[in-house]
Amino acid sequence: MINQIEHSLSELLASGKGMYGCSLFDFKTKESFAFHENESFYAASIIKVPIMAAVFAHAFEGKCRLKDKIQIHEEDFVPGDGILKHLSAGMEWTINDLIVLMIIESDNTATNVLIDLVGIENIASHMIRWGFKTSQLHHKLQISPDRKRGGFNVITPNEINQFLIQLASGRVVSMKACDLMIKILKQQKMNELIPSLLPEVEGAIGMIQNWEAAHKTGYVSGVEHNVGLFYFPGHTYAISVLSKNVPNRTEPKQIMGEIGQLIFKFNASRQKKANGCF
Repeated sequence: MINQIEHSLSELLASGKGMYGCSLFDFKTKESFAFHENESFYAASIIKVPIMAAVFAHAFEGKCRLKDKIQIHEEDFVPGDGILKHLSAGMEWTINDLIVLMIIESDNTATNVLIDLVGIENIASHMIRWGFKTSQLHHKLQISPDRKRGGFNVITPNEINQFLIQLASGRVVSMKACDLMIKILKQQKMNELIPSLLPEVEGAIGMIQNWEAAHKTGYVSGVEHNVGLFYFPGHTYAISVLSKNVPNRTEPKQIMGEIGQLIFKFNASRQKKANGCF
């Protein structure tokens, strides 16, 4: 039962100089854990997860096709994460390519092009439909004039975790869309947070892995986030850990890594008991 590790989770989350919020859900037992779950945090790149879903919704409504191509112009390039800004202007990319770059490379240029495609107001409407109330998209990324007073992109641990639960249950856009989005999230290249202390994937090629993650990170100065679906033998978890006012990048990496490790070891112990191995 998750209550067996609640104290350890709370201690980890309270151990840093920064502030941390967490929402955790076990799909098999329906148990949950929460710590400052309704606190608002600057969204950073976590906002790219609902943006991805809004693009899929846009396509589902027949307003675009994922194979449609968009030309990237010089004025589209913005700083921060991503590879598009390093490539030639005028290149064309499919909408699906831009979604993949937005998620697995956290590409800010791709993100802004996709925001323009769907529209901030439409993305906001979709987010409300999916249960986001406090969490909101107000501005594109790395464009300071877009940020009005009090209009920063925000997210809460509970709302993004509830969205992940919907995603894993096939309730966002369509079952097919959810499957495609999770497959994209599984290609994540940034694994320095929750997955960082998990064991190396073991076994022969093609065998069932000892863990897998479909997740997204977010970072700006003083902020480090990791949210996603974590698949361990016998149990799947939706885990969202957000932070703010962290003194350096080492602290959240250690805390989140230890959270991932704690849940993995707890799950392994639970599976041994269930299989009659003591």
